[in-house]
Amino acid sequence: ELGLSVGHYDNKILTLPDGDISSSIYGAEVLMQSGLPAGAFYGYKSLGVFSTQAEADAANLKIRNTNGTYSYFTAGDIHFQDNGDGTIDENDKQVIGNPNPKLYGTLSSNIFYDKFTVNAIFTYSYGNDVYNYYRRELESGSNFYNQTTALLNRWTAEGQITNQPKTAFGDPMGNARFSNRWIEDGSYLRLKSLTLSYKLPIKSNYIEGVDIWLSANNLLTLTKYLGLDPEFSAGNSVYYQGIDTGLIPQTKSYYIGVKFNL
Repeated sequence: ELGLSVGHYDNKILTLPDGDISSSIYGAEVLMQSGLPAGAFYGYKSLGVFSTQAEADAANLKIRNTNGTYSYFTAGDIHFQDNGDGTIDENDKQVIGNPNPKLYGTLSSNIFYDKFTVNAIFTYSYGNDVYNYYRRELESGSNFYNQTTALLNRWTAEGQITNQPKTAFGDPMGNARFSNRWIEDGSYLRLKSLTLSYKLPIKSNYIEGVDIWLSANNLLTLTKYLGLDPEFSAGNSVYYQGIDTGLIPQTKSYYIGVKFNL
């Protein structure tokens, strides 16, 4: 026996009485805007890391400091997409992710052989974007906190090709700002449960049958997501869709049982 369920929904905000709503949640900017899906991620778009000073000079990008002066991006900084004015600021933000999946559902199968039965259930999600909050915290390289080994690949020398920018205390150029650098594909296929049962050939006036079963949950997850678990929920609010705050992942679990049919 094989089973398949497929879910899909279109999600679009039509009107907002008081205009656009932008909210900051765990460093992410979540935008509610007419014509967009609810909970869209809104931030900067990274085009990579400036490998050489010549690349940075050619882009000629800068940020405006609080005192009115300008600081220019140099080799090892993130190359953010600019709107054409040469300054990376609020005007360069754009929609960089959609937490709503294109498809989601389950796959199931039952295999029967003699007195054995094998039941398997898979769950899946496809096309949803995820904000990896903890990766941002552990790969920003802007303070003295412990960081992941990803920073071993940070830019350190002229001409180095890497997707990890140089580190500087306080992150003066805003390389770790909310951008598509922290947005990942949250698609996954998970073996949610696997059960093997055996029907003992026992029958009497009091017992119709006895089943012995072994079951395991969360045995296998196929995903490109770098977080602990692509299947999570930081909260019930629409604002928290696709925001991974590092909750305890679903772990493997094993069960054995006996069922008496009276």
